[in-house]
Amino acid sequence: MAHTTPHPRRGRRGRRVLIRLGASLLVVSLLALLAIWQLGPRYGLYLVPPSPAAYADDALQKMDQGYYAQGPAWEAARAKAVRDTRDASSHADTLPALREAVAVAGGRHSKIFPAGESLSSFDKDRPLPTVTRTGPVTTITVPKVSAEDQGFQQRYAKTLTHGIAGADAATTCGWIVDTRHNHGGDMRPMLAGLSPLLDDGKIAGFVTRTGGTTDVTVAGGTIRVGGADAMSAESRPKSTKPVAVLQGPDNGSSGEVVVLAFKGAPGARSFGAPTAGYSSANQTVRLYDGTQMLLTTALDTDRHGKTYGGPIAPDQVAPVDTAHEAARTWLQQQCR
Repeated sequence: MAHTTPHPRRGRRGRRVLIRLGASLLVVSLLALLAIWQLGPRYGLYLVPPSPAAYADDALQKMDQGYYAQGPAWEAARAKAVRDTRDASSHADTLPALREAVAVAGGRHSKIFPAGESLSSFDKDRPLPTVTRTGPVTTITVPKVSAEDQGFQQRYAKTLTHGIAGADAATTCGWIVDTRHNHGGDMRPMLAGLSPLLDDGKIAGFVTRTGGTTDVTVAGGTIRVGGADAMSAESRPKSTKPVAVLQGPDNGSSGEVVVLAFKGAPGARSFGAPTAGYSSANQTVRLYDGTQMLLTTALDTDRHGKTYGGPIAPDQVAPVDTAHEAARTWLQQQCR
């Protein structure tokens, strides 16, 4: 029987290969840990919990992307926030200073919620739209959409599209779209549900402080933001009848996007008083401990590219409580 003996040089060569491989893996691991240590906080990755001062610095770095985070006012607010958080004993202790700073970086539409809370946790009401016809005019009430539940959002949009389809034949003079008490929330189900009243194409948009633009468009029953599908409702035939939009100071945020969707549209006119002035786009930014920050990064625009960022004036000023009557009078004049 043949007997083989391991070659000593071959064994040493194999050990050297293993040593080199282990050293390479160690170097790669150390570089990965270094990258996470330096860059990870930008993406919510931490090797160890950040100190209160580091937590505040991370939040301020994120605030640098705010629409108003430039110039002397922001530089002063940022420096003050740094000073006020250096000796903080906990992450929570930094929040008062950070709330002051975010109000400058993002303006009045920006805020910080406590850990574990969000906009939807403060506003649990889930009103559905209503579609009511009185003679030749149909009134569509468009409430806020605070719920993040996709099932509810689809139900909201479906309520609108079905109501509009059911009333279309008898609505001979036109539509009243009532946004007077729409505080905002998610614009997508509102716009998708109203899509039968909106021509296909650009209806609104957003512009950043550097001039970057994002269009909000309609294609059938689908709302697209920046070219990507955001929400779809059942595609219904488009109505060609006039639309009167009711607005007022209780109408804000995404509710103001609904107002802008009809601004300058053929056969549309708005009635009431200036809106609340939250016509801007927010991003939700998550901090290390789960605290959420709403940061304004862009201002709203209408279909023609006009920038707002404050109260939206109506086409026809009218007392908010009686704006419905002014709108109805105008619609009746259109169908004569």
